[in-house]
Parts: sequence; C-alpha cells; structure tokens
Amino acid sequence: MNADINELEKLNRLTWKAITARRDMVTGCEIQVPNQVSTERQDDESRFDNALPVLRHLDQALSLAARYELAEIANKFSRVVGELRWSQNSHYTERNSSSSFLAGYAYAGFSGPDAPILCAVPRGGLLLLGPDVVYPGHHHEPREVYLLLTPGSQWCLDEGDWFDVSPGDLIFHNSWQMHAMRTFDKPLLAFAGWLDVGDRRAIDWSKEGV
Repeated sequence: MNADINELEKLNRLTWKAITARRDMVTGCEIQVPNQVSTERQDDESRFDNALPVLRHLDQALSLAARYELAEIANKFSRVVGELRWSQNSHYTERNSSSSFLAGYAYAGFSGPDAPILCAVPRGGLLLLGPDVVYPGHHHEPREVYLLLTPGSQWCLDEGDWFDVSPGDLIFHNSWQMHAMRTFDKPLLAFAGWLDVGDRRAIDWSKEGV
C-alpha cells in the first residue's frame, strides 16, 4: 500500500517541526534534524501486518490525541493511516518478547528504508502501545526522539525511576541509553524518530522485564 506521499511528507515535516520547537523534558537539550540520507529500499527489518491485535486500540488513541496540543498531527495521521503499513521489529519474537508485548505494540513508518518516504535517516513514524503494556528496557546505537501525543504513560531511563509523561513532551534517548515505556488504562500514541542511520534488528533487549 502506498500512502499519498504529498500528505505524508506534510505530516512528516509538521512532526519534525514540532520536535525542533521543543526541548528534551529531561536534559533540556534541543534537537537538530539530520539531513536526509538516501538509501535503497529494504523490508527485512520489519514484520508487516495490518491486522496486528493492538490496532483495535487505534481509534481510541487517535481520539485521545485529538484533545491535546498536537491534535493536528493526530488528525493528519488519521487521514493517511489506512494507506500505511503497520509493523513490528522483525527481531522481536516469542523467543525474546512476552506475548502481551507482541499483542500490544505496532509501528507505522513515515520515513525510513522500508517506509513511503524512502531514506536511511531521519527515520520515523508513529508507535502505538495498547493499555497495560510494558515496552521492555532496551537500547540501540542511533539517537532517538519521542514526541508524545497521548496522556497516561510512563518512561524509565537508565536505572532511574519511572516518571509520568504528557502530550507534547519530547524525550531524547542518547546513543545506547537504556529506556523503557509502559501504559496503564489508556493506549499510547507517539512519534518515534531516529537521528542516525541504524538497523531495527540491532536493538539490544538486555533489560527485558524492567
């Protein structure tokens, strides 16, 4: 499926503009968007499935996001979401991930080696987590940003305590910084972007079950 590339490019620009207008909620650092780097298409990093169980929570997540300051991003996303491919990291399997996590997460890429906007970097898209899901502690070499669209979730960095995050918050993960996320009674919708070239399959699950 091919999303309307013009609408998707507008959405992608809008999202990165919102990111550069903010500072990381933990360190206060500003984010510089890297120049786009071209690449050949490849789909091996992702397991595509537009019938993933967590997608039953998408309408609720979009409805929640529409109530907060980044509603424009959620509204534009809702216009193209039917044409995007949802995926999971192909490295995440029943051998290293819980069944509740695999049933509770999905990612729709805007830009990347396997996304409609074809590039190596910056890559990004929307992450959806269902209610009562833990995205276990993990780390990776590419620096990463998250832009929160919905309320009711928590983050954990390194060996620190869990902390609340809110719509509009920007969270920066440095290279190899451990991070985890969890939800409670609401789904999470957030933009996740990589600032460096990397392979999704190289994510280290070394702190699973945080």
